[in-house]
Amino acid sequence: MISVIIPALNEEATILDCLESLAAQSIPRATYEIIVVDGGSSDRTREYARLVADRVISQKRAGIGGARGDGAKAANGDILVFTDADTHHPPAWLETIQELLTVGGYDVCTGPVRFYNPTFCSYLVRGWRQYYFLSHLFGFYWLIGSNFAVKKDAYIRAGGHRDISILEDYDLSLRLFNTHAKCIHDRRMVALTSARRMRSILGYALLYTNGYYHYHVNGRAESLLNY
Repeated sequence: MISVIIPALNEEATILDCLESLAAQSIPRATYEIIVVDGGSSDRTREYARLVADRVISQKRAGIGGARGDGAKAANGDILVFTDADTHHPPAWLETIQELLTVGGYDVCTGPVRFYNPTFCSYLVRGWRQYYFLSHLFGFYWLIGSNFAVKKDAYIRAGGHRDISILEDYDLSLRLFNTHAKCIHDRRMVALTSARRMRSILGYALLYTNGYYHYHVNGRAESLLNY
């Protein structure tokens, strides 16, 4: 089985579009489950999620990484798929993931992340992410939280998600690399996500500069919680 895990906090404006795109996948609905991890929403996120998701659970751990980890712990599938509540998925998205991680023999797969409501900042971010392809030459795949999947055994072997919000996907990418997980970036595995948080180039740059400082220099995980 495939388990699709979606962290959510006050996402009533976007979560139904996300879930409906997942419910309309090309593989049989019985072959995958949808788990929404609610971080204490004060709007109608949980109500809307229950209309489509198989389970809506409450977040117990801290940060976006903690929410993803809560979903992984609750998952019944041997393939864990991670995405976000403001992301849309083409009909063959899960079919491609299933092919890559079963027939293809990979441990981890990811693909392009595009923006359906682009801003100037998001165009720059998308251009900067082309740099990620250079790291593929050395076997490192920088995963983006809204669009990747991993076999559960590889996820557990790498230690899963840490309880952080900033760079939680980068952190897991490093640990999958260090445990020699076999990864692939496949252009068919495209996801469309929102650029709503990418309004200010300076703000976005400061957020991640600060994140890299705390991650690589002082190692303070608590400083990586505020997104």
